[in-house]
Amino acid sequence: MADHADTGMPEVLIVGAGLAGLSCGAFLADAGLRVEVLESSSVAGGRARSWSDPGTGYAVDIGPHVLLSKYPNMLALLERLGSAEQICWQTDHLLTVLDDRRPIRFKQALLPPPLHYLNNLGRVLPTVPLGRLLSNIPITLRTMGSSPSDILDLDDRTGIAHLHANGVSQPFIDWFWASVSMAFLNLPVEQCSAASLMRIFWQALGHNDVTFGFPKVGLSELYVPQAIERIERAGGCVRYDQRVTGVSGSPDRPDGVRLGDGSSRHADQVILAVPPTAIPTLLPASQRLVQVARQFEPSPYISCYLWFDRKLTDARFWARPWSSKEFNTDFYDLSNIRETGTGPGSMIATNIIWSHRAKGMSDEAVIQATINEISDFAPEVRRAQLIGSAVHRIPMSVPCARPGIERLRPATTAVQGLYLAGDWTDTGLPFCMESAVRSAALAAEAVLTARGRTQQLALPVPTPGGLMRLTSRRL
Repeated sequence: MADHADTGMPEVLIVGAGLAGLSCGAFLADAGLRVEVLESSSVAGGRARSWSDPGTGYAVDIGPHVLLSKYPNMLALLERLGSAEQICWQTDHLLTVLDDRRPIRFKQALLPPPLHYLNNLGRVLPTVPLGRLLSNIPITLRTMGSSPSDILDLDDRTGIAHLHANGVSQPFIDWFWASVSMAFLNLPVEQCSAASLMRIFWQALGHNDVTFGFPKVGLSELYVPQAIERIERAGGCVRYDQRVTGVSGSPDRPDGVRLGDGSSRHADQVILAVPPTAIPTLLPASQRLVQVARQFEPSPYISCYLWFDRKLTDARFWARPWSSKEFNTDFYDLSNIRETGTGPGSMIATNIIWSHRAKGMSDEAVIQATINEISDFAPEVRRAQLIGSAVHRIPMSVPCARPGIERLRPATTAVQGLYLAGDWTDTGLPFCMESAVRSAALAAEAVLTARGRTQQLALPVPTPGGLMRLTSRRL
């Protein structure tokens, strides 16, 4: 590697200042490398950013996000950046689901996994007949006995095909599995990869201590300024409005990137921390990675932020079972999460996942449909005055986990000197913030290894415990 200490040139170029790019930059800066991050827009944060709403002045996210206590890489990053205390953890119960206008509060018992869900039987039996619940036992036992490679072998079929093949009743699929697929994969169960779906189930069966966490501040405030400060402290920088048009150098040995204004930036190593949709604009069409990236389809969503003149509920978070006839799937009253900056009453944030069905709706129609759905859980909204609103239409929440996509997810290292970071790479996780941070850590490890420095930054995917330790063929 060349010595750039006296030239001011970066040692590593990172394309993209989203969660993966900034995390990777912080890891490398902490290791003493001069990093330059190039961001095409005027702000950092990518798909995990926030800003001040122009109508109200309060912080809004591109869409409300949830963290899990089983996100070791994301939580370690927040510890590193000093913002771990800015997460509000919901420890009194796991989740509230509004089922046929009846709220069901799911809790986890202190029993060996997967027995920790048994205490919820009494809560769901009035809604779900016992026979439907029992139809899920065969697939539960099969999943408990699976190894990660067994689960990956399911990538050639849809989630619903795998559920039907294992005897799960269609009413139970409609009640439970359709919502799981939409909540974690942002894709209908009829279209998702069985491997993606069962990987989530495999983890859920093996942990009795999962809790949901919600940022007490705008999402960007959790990591953006802190990561940039670390990058700058090591002599690096983040440059905005820098449209990268391609990777320079030879196909097997990149030496930098080309910019839209005709200039170039050079470095020993280049990290592409961009979504798959951006890869074809950066690399020659003949490269296999371009052909792979073209197969990743975006999953769009719509997020609403609504401010009311009074408090509507004491709940932090609730969900509705997925239905193609309804819109929002998850709801957040940020006035019960954030300590300040939410207005005089409730500040409600919602997500319409897989939002194709709402594509042609006006903002006003989306807002009215959202208020109608809020009223099923919080009737007080009918007496409240809406004092502010914002509708965010996001073309990609995560890539669609369609059949075959798990085997296509690329490694963080592409060719010598060129690396990948992003939630879509092969991390052993669903597409999510945890996957983005883990990929960033893996890419940083690879960069350091190429420099003759071995350092472990990426934390492993949590291993299921309880009875899963006895039944799963992990090895």
